[in-house]
Amino acid sequence: MKPQYRFALAFPLLIALLTGCSTRGTPSGPSAATGASADQADVAATLALDPSYVDDEVSQSPDQTTLQATATTARARTANPATAVRPLTFWRQIRNVERTFEFAFADTDSTGRPTRCVVTVHKHITGSFNLLVSDDVPEGSPPSAHVIHKPLVDNAVRRVLLRRVRVDGPDFERSAWRVVATSGVRITSRDAQSHIASLRIQSGALDTTITEPLAFFRLRQIVQLDPTAYVTLTATTLRNDDVTLLYLADRRVPFHNNGDNTYSITFRVPDADGLHHVGVNALSNGTLYDDVAPYDSQSWIEPFIVHPLLIAADTPTE
Repeated sequence: MKPQYRFALAFPLLIALLTGCSTRGTPSGPSAATGASADQADVAATLALDPSYVDDEVSQSPDQTTLQATATTARARTANPATAVRPLTFWRQIRNVERTFEFAFADTDSTGRPTRCVVTVHKHITGSFNLLVSDDVPEGSPPSAHVIHKPLVDNAVRRVLLRRVRVDGPDFERSAWRVVATSGVRITSRDAQSHIASLRIQSGALDTTITEPLAFFRLRQIVQLDPTAYVTLTATTLRNDDVTLLYLADRRVPFHNNGDNTYSITFRVPDADGLHHVGVNALSNGTLYDDVAPYDSQSWIEPFIVHPLLIAADTPTE
């Protein structure tokens, strides 16, 4: 039995869960309403202990990205010279984030209580995608630029898997929910044509390729990276003229376009314990180089761990 319970929440993230928001759905069983509410509250409390399992720290940054003229820019102007522009920098301005949490409980024990819960986090993000573009001015005139604002509507999805386990104390025994797995995050703009097909991660002996961002990583199997190590990412999309960006907590950097639908970049791992995130964002060429084309984007945000034993030491096995 896998009943689902949904919350529609705004900011702050998990505080509302802990203060008793209403649910939609009809739990079954003689005392299911009380039991379901208690389990939802316990799951929410567990996630609140480490919000990085729910929110990443990279996708909603307002940081600006600077672009330099490339062959891609020239192709864009040739394809549609009437609406082509020369972007200098761009950034997102997020005005509203609406979160919905779906709780799917399963695997009941002998007492009728669930032992497994998948929490699916949906985020509906609205704002604007902003381009600072260079103006054409007569030779000898000072440089001039203006800003183009494109409506931004993104939908993000992430999943977290928890198990209810027995916890022994000096004078008691009780059950508690523990995170055992998390997925990456997939963020897709409304009516997007941009699509990321895969992301390859290479560092030292590590060489892994992700093809489904919402697949679960068991905590003991999340990509583990050594502090200060160099990592090479190779993203594959469906087009050879996308603008593809690296997302880290402190930067936005364009990938190198290899000309064959693949894009690559190398970055250095931070020397900081715990769970972190790295992302790849594929933007359509027209998003940046055409002033009338809509904002068209897809991002994958993937978790990685530095000093993994500190994260996984108390993780139950599955």
